[in-house]
Amino acid sequence: MKDSISNEYLSEIVDKAIINLSNNNLDIFFDSLKPILEKKCPFSKLDVIGRNLGLNLKNKPELLIQGFDMLIGSNKMASYVLVSQGLFQLMPENLNLVMEKSRQYIIYGDKWYVCDIIGERSIGLSLVNYFDIALPWIEKFLHDENKWLRRSAGVSTHFFSKRILDQKERTIILLNILEPHIEEKDIDIVKGIGWGLKTIGKYHPDILAEFLLAQLSKDKKISKTMLRKALTYLPMDKKKEIESFV
Repeated sequence: MKDSISNEYLSEIVDKAIINLSNNNLDIFFDSLKPILEKKCPFSKLDVIGRNLGLNLKNKPELLIQGFDMLIGSNKMASYVLVSQGLFQLMPENLNLVMEKSRQYIIYGDKWYVCDIIGERSIGLSLVNYFDIALPWIEKFLHDENKWLRRSAGVSTHFFSKRILDQKERTIILLNILEPHIEEKDIDIVKGIGWGLKTIGKYHPDILAEFLLAQLSKDKKISKTMLRKALTYLPMDKKKEIESFV
């Protein structure tokens, strides 16, 4: 495979993959993408492949999922980028399918980066573009027994917060569903939720400061790691006020 992936070469790979999957040639489909999976490829180009696959086979979701399952089976980082971007293209008509497969792939990958890749794509993009129907799934993931699913709620909150800057009421809704988990101790979940809080604090410092003060005034025990992340972008006076509680 070429050391660098030109747009022309990328287009050729995408076209072949779409044709082969459309014709139910699953093995050839996988083989056509295997070089991409095995070589470092920019996430932006993997996103292009996934987006095009999803859009071109949106009317064949079952076949698309068969292809995606094969790619995920390789357990390559690139497969999670490509597939989760492709999954989002099935929204909003296939909400439950998109979220169930996102859950399945996160559990299968069993790594923080798998959680974060999917949390910023099929889950995060759904929250950004279809907030009302995606939100119940974020709440569901927060109560999942799998720690990576719980972490994904924080990751998708981060993604929403950096993309949507003018919907404070939705930011408050996200904080409200995170509130019962503010005393989380598992470090992987703490980092995910902390990431979400950190990004909220960057764009809505007053909202986050008020939220944190309310939690601490109730004697909530917020981990040092989560609190440190949450305070990253807050003004110094707010940081000092919050730190006076701990």
